[in-house]
Amino acid sequence: MNINRLKGKKGFTLIELLIVIAIIGILAAIAIPTYLSYVNRAKDSEASTNLGAIFTDETAFNATNSTYISAGAIANSGANVPTFSTTASTSTHPFYATGVTYNVDTPPYQCVGTQLDTYGGYTPYTNGAAGTVVAAGTTLTKALGGFGDIGFLPKGTLYFYYEVNTAAAANTGVPVSSTNSPWVAPANAVCGPGYTALAEANFTGSNLQAFAVNDYTTKATLITGTAY
Repeated sequence: MNINRLKGKKGFTLIELLIVIAIIGILAAIAIPTYLSYVNRAKDSEASTNLGAIFTDETAFNATNSTYISAGAIANSGANVPTFSTTASTSTHPFYATGVTYNVDTPPYQCVGTQLDTYGGYTPYTNGAAGTVVAAGTTLTKALGGFGDIGFLPKGTLYFYYEVNTAAAANTGVPVSSTNSPWVAPANAVCGPGYTALAEANFTGSNLQAFAVNDYTTKATLITGTAY
């Protein structure tokens, strides 16, 4: 081995290594927040897409049955109504819990008072393996109503929770901006001439968001929180 030749080779100096590390740190500081922003924007798009679908489904339901209906409560996502917070993050969830059999109302329908009545019976909808218990002390045994009736059955994991509230009269605008959760846990299949649909989540734990559409607003409007 030629020792003199090895001695003549030079490596990186400490200053050079520190400069490279600093450059990598600067690039990471720029790239990571940008990447997270894109990820959160993609999550936000879920709310707009699904609220648009709810608008279409409710419009079609109203065209056929001359009424809108509420949806949400315990049948929404197959779980109890979530507790939203401005500081605690909400977890992802399936829209309908795996292993639960739901009863979807079958047309024809009629709005009697403020409650939708079905004259076609019920159609079982099972998501996954057999089972009925959704959460401790909670068993779904009644008709699904709501989302099942308008045909809103999203698949996969969701970031937002959804609900539809019917109005005693047609809406004149989306709900006013609020610093608190506007979630009110509507009863399923309450019928009326107007509605407001909400999508709500706090997937970062620092930004409680609520998007809304109503019976004449097709584009989701942010009413609580900050859009990414």
